[in-house]
Amino acid sequence: LRPNLKILDAGCGTGIITRVLYQLAQEKGYAGIQFHAFDLTQNMLEIFRQWITAQGANHIELVQADVLETVGFPSHWKEYDLIVSSAMLEYLPQNQVKDALANLKQLLGNSGIILIFMTRRNRLTRWLAGKWWKTNTYAERDIQARLQDVGFGEIMFMDFSLGWSKSIMVIEAKK
Repeated sequence: LRPNLKILDAGCGTGIITRVLYQLAQEKGYAGIQFHAFDLTQNMLEIFRQWITAQGANHIELVQADVLETVGFPSHWKEYDLIVSSAMLEYLPQNQVKDALANLKQLLGNSGIILIFMTRRNRLTRWLAGKWWKTNTYAERDIQARLQDVGFGEIMFMDFSLGWSKSIMVIEAKK
């Protein structure tokens, strides 16, 4: 996080990622950061809008949109320094994840980074994700292959945190 970034929260839900980044930017006095966020679900966006209003948060623009249909995004939604996606790709049919990643890559600036938080495939998450949440899980090699297929060059996998490292993976990728 630094001043004058352009950040996109892809599949923002109620805005948890943007909220945290916004508050960190405020605490550090970083000016000029533009936050854009989209989600498919209007109810999620409404909860996020209520937070924005309650906080008097500036520089956060929300749009109801589908990651698979980026042609409907505002024309100035491009050249991002950072795209963050948390628990969105798991909800897509597996055969559409590559298309979603390609669309997000097109929105990145030349030196931009995409940061993805995903459910890691293991026995427990397969059961929880599949049965309770009705989502998919992925092994590192599966996501790495999809990222490479759409042209990401530098791909790095990191653990989320000590207690969650077996369930959540963090992927950082650059063009």
